[in-house]
Amino acid sequence: MSIRSERFVRDMATLLQTTEEVFAALERYRASSLELAARVERGAKLQDIYPVIEGPARPREVTEVLVKFEAARHQVRLSMFELGREQGLTMSEVGRQLGLSRQLASVLAREARTSRA
Repeated sequence: MSIRSERFVRDMATLLQTTEEVFAALERYRASSLELAARVERGAKLQDIYPVIEGPARPREVTEVLVKFEAARHQVRLSMFELGREQGLTMSEVGRQLGLSRQLASVLAREARTSRA
């Protein structure tokens, strides 16, 4: 397996792990949101509920894990452009496979060539 193939596989594994983290964070967010709504429905005040269910922490957690996910997805895209180039694909072909505009494909292909050489 080539270095670019290995990098792609490693980057994809990171993305998949991060996807699991997103699912877990969203499930925690969902559970705390359901609890918040149920308590408000029963007449509780927000100031009393939030400290108990860690309400404010959940949006921050979701934001942080989504930023991490986007970074991992970006690395996979760069790896795909590198691997595609190694396998004889054009920038347009890789971009089309990813469903990207020509402009974004061009930016990613250039970034893959310069930053990960």
